[in-house]
Amino acid sequence: MALEKFERLEAGLSRLLAEYEALSAENREILASQGSKDHELAALREKVAKLEKERDQVRERVDGLLAKLETLMQGA
Repeated sequence: MALEKFERLEAGLSRLLAEYEALSAENREILASQGSKDHELAALREKVAKLEKERDQVRERVDGLLAKLETLMQGA
């Protein structure tokens, strides 16, 4: 009887350790994925900032062209 309890305990501990190992591996994968996503997010933020700056430059040029056009139209 005592041997059966010991065997059940041993089996339970084995299952527990296997589950711990599986969860640890899953956690490592999640952390690696998160690191990858953090780098991707930083790159996308940088791209958005670049595009916003480009958009502002285009807007300034268009405003300048519109101002010149308006000047030309007033002179005609």
